[in-house]
Amino acid sequence: MGASPGPAPSGSDAEPRRHYEYYSPSWRPRQRKDCESCCRPPSYRLGVPGAILRAMTHDPSDPSIRLPRELLLGSFAVLAAPIAVTIFLPDAGPSRTFLWFLSLVPVLIWSYAFQWRGATTALAFSLVALLTAQVGAAARGFPPTPLLVETVVTLLGIGAALALVMERIQRDRGAIEEVALMDRLTTLPNRRHARVFLETMFGAAERGRPISVVLFDLDDFRKYNDRMGSREGDEALRAFAALLATSTRRMNLSARLGGEEFISILSGADEEGARAFADRVRETFRLSRPASRELTVSAGVAAFHPSMRRPDELVGAADLALFRSKEEGGDRVRVFGRDVRSRGAEGLAKANGSAPGPGDAAFEFPAVTDFARPAHEIGTSPPPDHLLPPLDPRFGLGRRVILIEGRTTGSDGVHQYLTTEGFSVDTAHEPSRALLTLAREADLILMDLDLMAASAGGFIRAAKSRWPATQLVTLSDEEAGGRSSDGLVAGADDTLARPVELRLLQAALVDALGKRDRTLEEIRRRAALPTFSEDNADRGGRLLFRGLISLVRAGELRDPLTRGHALRVSRYSAALLDQLPDRQGIDRRGLVSACLVHDIGKLEIPEAILVKNAPLTADEFGKVRRHPAAGREILRPITSDVLTLSVTGWHHERWDGSGYPDGLAGEAIPLPARIVAIADALDAMTSPRAYRAGLGWEDAVRQIRERFGSHYAPELAAPFAEALPELRRIYDEAWRPA
Repeated sequence: MGASPGPAPSGSDAEPRRHYEYYSPSWRPRQRKDCESCCRPPSYRLGVPGAILRAMTHDPSDPSIRLPRELLLGSFAVLAAPIAVTIFLPDAGPSRTFLWFLSLVPVLIWSYAFQWRGATTALAFSLVALLTAQVGAAARGFPPTPLLVETVVTLLGIGAALALVMERIQRDRGAIEEVALMDRLTTLPNRRHARVFLETMFGAAERGRPISVVLFDLDDFRKYNDRMGSREGDEALRAFAALLATSTRRMNLSARLGGEEFISILSGADEEGARAFADRVRETFRLSRPASRELTVSAGVAAFHPSMRRPDELVGAADLALFRSKEEGGDRVRVFGRDVRSRGAEGLAKANGSAPGPGDAAFEFPAVTDFARPAHEIGTSPPPDHLLPPLDPRFGLGRRVILIEGRTTGSDGVHQYLTTEGFSVDTAHEPSRALLTLAREADLILMDLDLMAASAGGFIRAAKSRWPATQLVTLSDEEAGGRSSDGLVAGADDTLARPVELRLLQAALVDALGKRDRTLEEIRRRAALPTFSEDNADRGGRLLFRGLISLVRAGELRDPLTRGHALRVSRYSAALLDQLPDRQGIDRRGLVSACLVHDIGKLEIPEAILVKNAPLTADEFGKVRRHPAAGREILRPITSDVLTLSVTGWHHERWDGSGYPDGLAGEAIPLPARIVAIADALDAMTSPRAYRAGLGWEDAVRQIRERFGSHYAPELAAPFAEALPELRRIYDEAWRPA
């Protein structure tokens, strides 16, 4: 259960206006005016030295410094001209005096950034520079600058005037910001301020932090206003606003949307906490009104759920709950999801004629600077369908999760919770089957570290390598803190302790799915760039591709026995691909291009290892085994082409999981990489090496046939047999004596 918002502490925090000075239109925190002397860093209280220190070390996000550090410090460079003229050109005449007015440039810049502190700092530097120049001129036997005293006095006067003007500008700017974000009648934040805060808090909710929204509406306020007069109506609005202000904690925000509608955005509060807050405000307001001025308030509550996609859906849910409370007579609190549900709202909205939805041509999403509905509609009619959360609130619909846990460790309800939320769950209870689950991409992997034991790190690296956008969350006992950190080091995105609290599990799932969506968007953006293939229409791409081919050929020159290896592998792979039905959707030219650079990672292998005429040591073989991963690292900044990266990175993986670098197994190995693995092995067997002679054609073919089902994909055995005549023709052409 989340913390329920309670009344603010007494004292200055209870004043209805002061604690709203924390937020600005740019979403940057502003310091409270009444605690500036104690809340700001020490450099704020050091006068001139503090201004210099802040300019040299400031954080770019500091809202009090509006100019880059380079401009602040570089502004003093203009002093070089008057200093040089004073010391080295004594005959310059009156220009020696007028050049010193260039010192007003840093005064202007620093006073804009730091007001009086900045102006004092810049003037001090300028005067020090002026006096230093006079001393330098005197040392060389030159007269001082004409009208020196008058120049100093003028500089001080103009500098003070600039500082005064900048101080007034900044003060007016703050006043304008305050007016733009504050409701003048109640001194509460206005709807624009509330929208900015809601957008920020909704983003935090998507990363797992609870958030709730409460909408308030004064019951029959128009009748009250007509009966008592507008003066009493305004006083009632101010009284309710003051109650909201004193009841709202500092990390939350209450605002006036307009008319008699108010909103409270409660960060860190769940449904129960928000309901308690709304009930407390409602009851306190009712009891505070005298009998002659009786006035009640209704409220609608909605808590964030991962199925909500936009802040408007959260507000729409609270709006629907408020409408239900008003419909039932008012002076009550209703909660979305408990007292009213989205499916019932759909019928209400249709009965009242809903606005066009996202699928309609006339629909436009509202700008993020305002709420979707005007204040006078809130609570008086049900919101349209497109402003409500999905009818099915399960946020896992359409998402696939791989759950790797032991048969005896599933008692904490993780699997049940996932299925309840609509996830499609594939389960592996044995480490040997974990790699097979990577055959299809999943949105999320939940892995029990205790089950995987020593193989956990390898599986994490394999999963993140095979599916970079898939999020991986590890589960482990609370005592296994070291094992959890090992999982994070291996590449896991998050970790949870068992037994798992469902609240924390939900937060982790929401955060992970959000990260995945952002990663996929970046992948799609990169995929829109020119593709990496020899027939690329982009001339720069073709030149880059040819440059990489030249690098591969240069690498082959280090080991003459591998010369032509990439070309032969590309031809073998194309011949195998031609035997597959419809080529399984694989681009033939793309596969050929990928084969031509598949061994680019060998550039990292020392030449002494490549040409060694004896068996490799374990350390040397470890360096050889790394070349597929090295190739991927070389190509990834250059291309996002999945075909090229998969062939380069996984052409040494084996069907039974005994390959390298990631130990992928079965269909987890991409089909293009499975094809190239056969072609690469065929050429490696039939080519001589420094430590052995090449096998004959028949021997090589026999060994490959024997290894289908262990090293190579069994479904490629028939295409390999059908391609043998073409493969033999390519072999004969390649090794025909010149």
